[in-house]
Amino acid sequence: MNVRRTPGRPRTKPAEERRADLLDAAEAVFSERGIDTARIDEITERAGVAIGTFYLHFGSKRDIMLAVQARFVDRLVEQQNAAVRKLPADDWIGRVEAWLSDAVRSYVEHAELHDVLYGHTPINAATEIQVSPENAHVEAFRRLITERPDPPADAPDPARAALLIYSAWYGATHALLHHEADDIDRLADELIADITDLAHRYLRSEA
Repeated sequence: MNVRRTPGRPRTKPAEERRADLLDAAEAVFSERGIDTARIDEITERAGVAIGTFYLHFGSKRDIMLAVQARFVDRLVEQQNAAVRKLPADDWIGRVEAWLSDAVRSYVEHAELHDVLYGHTPINAATEIQVSPENAHVEAFRRLITERPDPPADAPDPARAALLIYSAWYGATHALLHHEADDIDRLADELIADITDLAHRYLRSEA
């Protein structure tokens, strides 16, 4: 016996697709209006779901903001890891350089969304939403540092090294984007060279 389907009746999306739709919508609304002024009903309208569906996945605007942040960082980390995987496993120095280069370029490429999510623009200057203390970027770099074959006896602790080098490229790139308006590509190239040199010196490695 054949079961007739109602023409044009939409199928219910799986929960993970609904969640992704909400994250996409939140990212767009946050980018357009800023986190402080964005409303949950704007997010649900953009995602094409009911308010109740939002609360099946997130408890508040803060919760979805943190999820958007986490997805943003995860995507950047995966992009950087992909750049690292293009190099041979035994080329540790090259892999560190590829990671740092892609880190700076990714920040430059996604600066506008980054600054909205992390409160670096005037539109978010008064936000009270705090960044998660866990940093997937730092952890990814720490893992890469621990892959070093036969590190010298005076090599720094990988966790401390990852934090310090991350802070250097992140802070310098932020300053570059917000204080140097002209010739960003050239300045980014120079910054990558400087950060790479700094990393080699601190890690006691040779380029």
